[in-house]
Parts: sequence; C-alpha cells; structure tokens
Amino acid sequence: MKKSFFSMIILLLLTACSAGQNHENGSLEKIPELLEVSIITPEKIETNQEVTIKAKIIQGEENVTKADEVKFEIWKSGQGDHEMIPAHNENDGTYSIKKTFSEGGNYFIVAHITANRMHSMPKEEVTVLGSESEDDQGSNEEIEKTDQHTDHEHHDHHNSKVSFEFLAPSVIKSNQPAKLTVNVTQEEHIISGARARFEIWEENETTHKFIDTKEASPGTYSADYTFPVKGRFNVKIHVEKGNIHDHIEKTVEVVPQ
Repeated sequence: MKKSFFSMIILLLLTACSAGQNHENGSLEKIPELLEVSIITPEKIETNQEVTIKAKIIQGEENVTKADEVKFEIWKSGQGDHEMIPAHNENDGTYSIKKTFSEGGNYFIVAHITANRMHSMPKEEVTVLGSESEDDQGSNEEIEKTDQHTDHEHHDHHNSKVSFEFLAPSVIKSNQPAKLTVNVTQEEHIISGARARFEIWEENETTHKFIDTKEASPGTYSADYTFPVKGRFNVKIHVEKGNIHDHIEKTVEVVPQ
C-alpha cells in the first residue's frame, strides 16, 4: 500500500515538471517576429487631388489586422511643420489615410506602427507634382542648403548619422532604480529638444516597456527605471526630432538585489 502511495506521488511530480517544461517551451515559441511594413503611395501625386496612402503590415506570414496604433507623419522637405494623421483600419492588414497636397515638392512620410508589443517607423520620400509656393521658389542650391543646415533638425538620418552615447550604472540591481542616460549628437552637433525614449524588455520576453526621458542638459536625456528581475535586458533608444527618426539597441546585465 505504501509503495503504491509513493509511486502515485512520484508520478504526479513528474507530470507537473513535464507540464512546466512544456509551458516554458511554449512561451519561447510565442516571441513575436519583427513587423514588416510597406508604405504604399500612388505612382503619381498631383497638387489639390486627394490620394490614398496605405501601410501594409505583416508579422511572420500573417497580416496584422488589429494594430494598437497606426499614424502617418507627413512633412515637406525643408519645413518644420509636421502633420500627424491617424490611419483607418481596412481589417486586412492595411491601414490608410486620405491626403491632399496643396503644394508641389518633395515630402517625407513616416508610418508610426505599434502592434503586438512591437514598434516600427518606416520612412518614404515622395514627389508631388505641381507649382510650389512663392516661399519655395528659390534655387535648388538654396533649398538643399536649407535642408542640410537649418538648426540641424531637418537632417534625414539616412544621410547624416545620429550618434548615441549610452550611459548606465556599472552595477544594476533588480528592484532598485537605475539611471539610464543617452547623449545624442549628429555630425558632432548636440541634438536638443528631441523626444527620447527607452524601450526595455527582458531577453526571450515579449513585453516591451517604453520610458520617456527628460532632457537633463542640452543633448543629454535621462530616465530612472527599476528592473524587476535579474538577467539580461535589451534597451532600445529612440530619438525623434524633425526629420530625425533614429534608434540604437544596447544590452544591460541586471544582478540580484
């Protein structure tokens, strides 16, 4: 009788361990794949004609039909005014907006996508056919010069690299606030007045947290964050200002408290 009782206990323990392992393996399999986003625009865009701009979102082999947020940011090259337009969900993985351009010229379009705890910001440049406003009728050289040098905030980060200097404590303990800091420059010029955020997640986990920073001094952005457990964490630094939309990813090790 005793042998039978102990055999039953051992069998239950083995079953529980097996279920726990299966659960862990299942969790690993649920790590989301990267978002693949395509911005779709008409081949020909003319002034004063309404056009449809779309973003097609795919994750793995499936259409993303329930994104948390999709917005289109649009601005004209060389100008500081940016328009942010929420997109309409077409329920087939496509999100769209209607837009009428009143002036000809080159425009930038950035799709801001947040879905399944992932974030993506693809960028496209389009040309709108038609006459430009009087303010834009300078020479091509003048426009190009303005794009490259005005306040260092109209740079396209694909042409002019943003530099990040990430600073964190030499020892980071779990359940204790840690100050994370980044110094941001572009061509040795300080980028001040930007929006800087830390995207933080533990390796092999799908939950990402976004932490807004404060500019402690020109070009220096800081935030306190308490890591909940020990282990390796990814820290992606996002910086946005004008035409600048850039990011870099770092890792930190967190030790027990």
